[in-house]
Amino acid sequence: MQELYKKEKTILNTIKLKYNINAKVPVIISNKLGNKLYGLATINKKNKIKIYLNKKMFQESKEYMINNVLPHEYAHALMFMFGDISNKKSGHSKKWIRVCNNIGGIKCEQFVDSHDIVIHKRNIFD
Repeated sequence: MQELYKKEKTILNTIKLKYNINAKVPVIISNKLGNKLYGLATINKKNKIKIYLNKKMFQESKEYMINNVLPHEYAHALMFMFGDISNKKSGHSKKWIRVCNNIGGIKCEQFVDSHDIVIHKRNIFD
């Protein structure tokens, strides 16, 4: 878990530097995500943002989850903070790609496949 906290701190410092935002949101490692869902950034009706990481995938590929999925999800969280929640297809927009790259994301692509992260905007936990 130390590696996760270290990467999160790096991401948060970068967000503060580049966007002047204190973007700390809860990061929850959950066993409630489906087998193909690596991570999930959510926002509820009260504008509370959370990031969920798939516990099974985390155990299988901790490095990938920390270095790829965590910044990917923080990019979604930032988009929520920017108020950019327009529709499902905007999840991996050009703006999101820029944000993801700006905060140190490794694979910031507009489209993902079954080997990468699937993202949903709805909060399935609230």
